[in-house]
Amino acid sequence: MKGKKTLVVITTLLIASFVAYSFRTPIIDTWEDLVEEDIPTVSYNDVRNTAPAVNPPANANIDVDATNVNTPEPASALPSSFNLEVPFTTQAPFANWDFPYQEACEEASTITVHYYYQDKTFTKEIADKEILDLVEWEKDYFGDYKDTTAEETAEFIKAYWGYDRVDVEYDPTVEQIQRHVFAGRPVIIPAAGKQLGNPNFRNGGPLYHMFVVRGWADSQFITNDVGTRNGENYRYTYDIVMKAMHDWNGGDVDNGQKVIIVVYPNN
Repeated sequence: MKGKKTLVVITTLLIASFVAYSFRTPIIDTWEDLVEEDIPTVSYNDVRNTAPAVNPPANANIDVDATNVNTPEPASALPSSFNLEVPFTTQAPFANWDFPYQEACEEASTITVHYYYQDKTFTKEIADKEILDLVEWEKDYFGDYKDTTAEETAEFIKAYWGYDRVDVEYDPTVEQIQRHVFAGRPVIIPAAGKQLGNPNFRNGGPLYHMFVVRGWADSQFITNDVGTRNGENYRYTYDIVMKAMHDWNGGDVDNGQKVIIVVYPNN
């Protein structure tokens, strides 16, 4: 009898372990939703209706160091948490991960920033059309759409939407990213996708990826990661983002430069 009870207990534990492993991603997501602080979002209209921050001087290819602070506020002016209301879409709005969608993280990330400044929201149909239209435009402009570098991404943002200023900043710090976001400017991050360790990614993640930092809390960046349907308000620790941050670098992404892309709204 004891042997049968032991067998039942072991079988039950094995089944429970298998179920928990199979559903680990939704379980983790649900747990994170429960424990994460609900942070009110700040829209672009909210930002425009407050006193404007002083923008740093325009300078393409900014090499940022500790003495090049982007806004004049002291460190104590940064709140413990902050979150811009950046609209979200995945790079595959209808969950079709064939081409071009599997390579459309740059397009989707930049579109979400553009929609933030335009105070627009997405439907799946709208997001899908925007991505495909931009992909076709890039094919004409660059000859291809895949794996645009930070410089190329900044270039197409200017050319496609007509933004006057898009900065590419090298070797940024956590605080400098925060100050851009606090001033109402979402930050686009090129990254080595596999270094992000996102459990929602297929096959460990893409070689090269882009996503948007929209806020921070609890020593984590709040992001819109277009590479997963669970990417809205997705959190990465500061350490993960800063280590994974790399430009395309001809495909040698792990050794690409640390760089961010910052779009400034036209006045």
